[in-house]
Amino acid sequence: MNALVTGAGGFIGSHLVAYLVQRGHSVRALVHDAKRHDTWTSSVEVVVGDVLDRHTMKAAAFGCETIYHLAGKAHMLSEVQGSEDVYRGINTEGTRHVLEGAIAGGARAFVLFSSVKAMGEGGSRCLDESFDGVPETPYGRSKREAERLVLEVGRHARLHVTCLRLPLVYGPGNKGNLYRMIAAIDRGMFPPLQEVGNRRSLVHVADVVRAAVLAAETPVANGRCYIITSGPPYSTRELYVLINRCLGRQMSSWQTPLWMLKALAIAGDAIGRLRGKRCIFDSDALNKLVESAWYSSDAIARDLGYHPLMTFENAMPEIIQDYRSGLRQCS
Repeated sequence: MNALVTGAGGFIGSHLVAYLVQRGHSVRALVHDAKRHDTWTSSVEVVVGDVLDRHTMKAAAFGCETIYHLAGKAHMLSEVQGSEDVYRGINTEGTRHVLEGAIAGGARAFVLFSSVKAMGEGGSRCLDESFDGVPETPYGRSKREAERLVLEVGRHARLHVTCLRLPLVYGPGNKGNLYRMIAAIDRGMFPPLQEVGNRRSLVHVADVVRAAVLAAETPVANGRCYIITSGPPYSTRELYVLINRCLGRQMSSWQTPLWMLKALAIAGDAIGRLRGKRCIFDSDALNKLVESAWYSSDAIARDLGYHPLMTFENAMPEIIQDYRSGLRQCS
């Protein structure tokens, strides 16, 4: 089977390319910079381009049976408030160009990698696909619009389409929020949080790519949006304890009072407004630490037979090894 992976140079995209090659697929990888991906096998055809270019997307998708669309603009941690037009232009209109290429090129299946941010926020509840909240950020709104576009085009063009809603994705090679948390804990710069009883869902990249292939190859997935998680949710305190244990660090008996964190967050908000750039710790960062983002993947388990292989506990040794390897390379 021939597959196109857009955003193949990213964290999830590179893992997906490796997984498809392992399964014997011929892969065409759309990247921004071919030089960064010269380790792929000869079965991977590298195409340099951008989803904003209609002509490039038609050429890239030609002859590919399955399109895995990951390319897009992610939420930037330094942004105070992202541009609505920029997110929509890349995440929604870019998706439109990939869909046009898929249809023109005779694709059979199309998988959009979306986000739980497209659903809005649900407080302390465990959310499933039936939750119809309003996205709260430009990123979330652009992803919601992209989902609607994919489902609409799929119906009219009789193209097998599936949208995958991802929470925080982790695994070796990711330099996102979890990596930053590990680095801060390792340096003694992460506050020893008290238990606040929040619940946050995570998904390992290995489970993401398995679910994506299941979605592309299983007829019942057509026209559906699915949430994917790996194992049980964790409180931030539980994550903190597990990371300390895997780093071999002795934990402090003192715990940071919540009122102190709130005061620091308010100060960070003020600094961010003055600078026009987010402070390293502000109300948004505090919310990620103490609020819940809890989701159910029961629907994809029921429909597609998806079962996560990874838990945070069994994934941590490899992630810590990857983190330490990165430190040695930088030293």
